[in-house]
Amino acid sequence: MSTLTPLEKWSYAVGNMPFAIKDVAFTSFVVFYYTQVQGLSGTLTGVAMFIALSWDAITDPFVGSWSDTIRSRWGRRHPLLLLGGVPTAVLCFLLFVPPVGLAEAGTFLWLLVVSLALRTFITIYFIPYSAMGAELSSDYDERTEIAKTRISMSWLASMLMPAIAFGVIFRAEGGVDGRLVEANYFTYGLVSFVAAGATALICLWGTRTVIPRLPTAAIGQPAFHLTQPIADFRSALGNRNFRYKMGASLTFGMVAGVYLTLSLYLATYFWEFSNQQLAGMVLPTALGTVLAFSGMGWLGLRYDKPALLTAAAIALAVNAFWMIGARLLGLLPENGHPLIYPLAMISTCITTVILVGLQTLSVSLIADILDEQELATGRRQEGTFFAAGTFILKATTGVGTLIAGVVIDLAGIEPGSAPGSVPQPVLQSLGWFTLAVVCGLCLVACWFYSRIRLGRKEHSRIMLQLEQSRAAGGVFTAQ
Repeated sequence: MSTLTPLEKWSYAVGNMPFAIKDVAFTSFVVFYYTQVQGLSGTLTGVAMFIALSWDAITDPFVGSWSDTIRSRWGRRHPLLLLGGVPTAVLCFLLFVPPVGLAEAGTFLWLLVVSLALRTFITIYFIPYSAMGAELSSDYDERTEIAKTRISMSWLASMLMPAIAFGVIFRAEGGVDGRLVEANYFTYGLVSFVAAGATALICLWGTRTVIPRLPTAAIGQPAFHLTQPIADFRSALGNRNFRYKMGASLTFGMVAGVYLTLSLYLATYFWEFSNQQLAGMVLPTALGTVLAFSGMGWLGLRYDKPALLTAAAIALAVNAFWMIGARLLGLLPENGHPLIYPLAMISTCITTVILVGLQTLSVSLIADILDEQELATGRRQEGTFFAAGTFILKATTGVGTLIAGVVIDLAGIEPGSAPGSVPQPVLQSLGWFTLAVVCGLCLVACWFYSRIRLGRKEHSRIMLQLEQSRAAGGVFTAQ
C-alpha cells in the first residue's frame, strides 16, 4: 500500500480523540460526579459502570465481524465511523445532565441508560477506526509510526480535557471547590460534545481519500450473521501470539478499571492536590508524550516489539511503587510539602512515557499478528482482532471499576467530603489497594508479553511467505 500523505495520517490520528474524550469522562469525572455531587452510592455507580462496560465488551465482536463484511462505495469502515461518531458526541453531553429532581433509583437508571447508549455508539465508531489503522500500511516500522501519531493524539485529548476542566471549568469560587458544583459539569459535557464531534468529522473528511486503497470484503463472502462473531473470535484465539497478547490486555484492563476509577479520589484526598495543581499535570503529561513520540521511533528500530512491551510492563510497576509506596511507608513528607508536587509531576511524566509506548506498540503488534493470521487462515480479520482485544480489555476494566466502586463505599468516603477531611486509615487502605493491584498485575502482564514470538525477523519471514502465496493465488487478499 502506498505511503500515507501527512493529511491522511494526521486526520486518521485525530480520529482517536473521541474515544479518548469518552475515556476521560468515565475515568476522571463520572464516578466522582455521580457519587459526590449527585449522591449516588459508590456501589450503584460501580454496578452501572460494570453493566455498561460488560455490554460494551459484548458488542465489540459483533461490530468487528460486521465491519469486516460490509461492502459499500465508501468501503468497510467509513459508514460506521459516521454512524457511531455523531451520536457519541451527543451522549458525551447527556452523561453530565441528568434530569433535575431524580431520586437515587432514577439517577442510577439515567447513568445506566446513557452509559449503555454511549458505549454502544463509541464501539460502532472505534472498532472500524482501529481496524482501518492496521490496513493503512503493511510495513513493520511504518505501522509503529501510524500507531505513534494516533496514540499521541489520544494523549493530547487526554491532557487537554482535564487541563480545561481543572484549570477553567472546575475552578474554586467563593471558597467552594469547583469539583463539587453541579453546574460545572454541564459546561464540561458541552465541551466534550464539541470536541468529540469535531474530531470525528475531521477523521472522516481527512481519510476519505484512502477508501479506494483500503482492503474490501471478499466477493462472495457470506453476509454478516449473529453467530459469526463467535466463530471469528474462536479463530482469533487459535493464534498463539494473540492469546498471550490478550492475557496482557486482561491484566492491564484490571489495572485500568481500578486505578483510573480511583485516580481522582487519590489526587483529591490521598495527595490533596488543588484544581490548579491537577490542571498543571498537563505539563508533565505533555512532556512525557513528546518524549515517547520522539523516542519510540529510535527504540522501535533497535528492539523488537515484544521485548519493548515486556520492559514497559516492568517499568510501570516500578514507577507506581516508588511514589505511592514511599508515602505508605512514611518516606515522604506530609501533603503540602514543596517536594510532593514535583515528585508527582516526575511520576506522571514517567507514567505517560510508558503508557504511550505500551499503547503504540500494542496497536502495531496486533497489525503484525494479523499478517500471521492471514498466512495461517487466508483471511483478513482486522475488525475481529481489534474487537477481540477491546472485548477483553473492556470486560476486565468493568470488573475493576465495580471493585473500585465497592472499595469507595467500604472505605467510608462520604459524599461532599472536602480534601483533608478523610481519616488517615481510609487513605492508607486506598493507597495499599491501588499499589497491590497495579504492581501485581503489571508483573503478570510482563510474563504474557515475554511469551510472544513475533519480532522483526519473524514478521519479515511471514510477509515474504504471504507475497509468495498471493502471487500464486493461494491466499485470499482483501484488495
